[in-house]
Amino acid sequence: MSETRPSSIRQIADRLGVSTATVSNALRGKGRVSPALTEQIRAEADRLSYVPDHTARALRTGKSNTVGLLVPNIGQPLFPTFAQAIERAAKQRGLAVLIGDSQGDPQQQDFEIRNMIARGVDALIVIPTRGTTVMPESVAVPVAVIDSAVTGGNVAASDHREGGRKIAQHLLALGHDKLLVLAGPENALVASERVGGICEIFRSAGIEPTLTHSDATFEAGCALGRELDVTRFTACAAAYDALAIGFALAVRERGCRIPADLSLTGFDDLMWAQIVSPPLTTVRQDLEAVAVHALSFVAGETSTSRIFPTELVVRQSTARPSAIAQGDTNAE
Repeated sequence: MSETRPSSIRQIADRLGVSTATVSNALRGKGRVSPALTEQIRAEADRLSYVPDHTARALRTGKSNTVGLLVPNIGQPLFPTFAQAIERAAKQRGLAVLIGDSQGDPQQQDFEIRNMIARGVDALIVIPTRGTTVMPESVAVPVAVIDSAVTGGNVAASDHREGGRKIAQHLLALGHDKLLVLAGPENALVASERVGGICEIFRSAGIEPTLTHSDATFEAGCALGRELDVTRFTACAAAYDALAIGFALAVRERGCRIPADLSLTGFDDLMWAQIVSPPLTTVRQDLEAVAVHALSFVAGETSTSRIFPTELVVRQSTARPSAIAQGDTNAE
């Protein structure tokens, strides 16, 4: 039985009457190929089920055209979403992505970095595990660190502090003056920036929020929702959507209505935030912009760090505090 050989750039070029260089540039998004011809070339490549021969290219160029992405915990819902953003941006450059999971363990993070380099990645994009620092000068390939604006060597980050400010301004504008903050882990720089922005705005209004620290997980949110006395507050701001959603489900089981008894906000705009009832007011990061900048950095196209703005997404989990929630015993 004869094997079907994979289609090649030469076959695509011959069918369309163009050069192999033109085909290569169109598939990689490089060079000056017109949009119409690029679309035609990619359609022909799809029709022929063309798959790039990365091994042959690596032998020719000494590069694998592979970028390593290392995340702290692939089980946390934000990181698969970010991995998709990196994958989309990498495909535009003709790059493959190798994903590693630190599993929240600094030693595993070190191992994954060494393992990816041993596998021949051309560059690394690293979201550090909580409480760790990745020093690019100690790594043998270009590294883009994505964390918070205050992280040393950070290359791309969302403006987490400004996102926290937006949440606080929204809650203050609604009239909330008794705020519980689910602040996440104490040693998480991203959470500290988000909570710092929230507290900055409330304190400037003469209001001291109540902070409680925990893991950044759905399960931790559930535990807090079962344990805390929520009747003392008119609003709760969580440093992560997962925390907020776990908290919401637990307090609802105790008879607390959101937002009638307690307004609730999150941060990240996960898919969960849109389908939970009521849908969650939260802050959205521009993950695509962060991904593109990180890839531009490791590709040597830019040497600058950037902080990207966030967007407040107002949904049905926040409202003006009711008279009962404010402690007005004369309210009917």
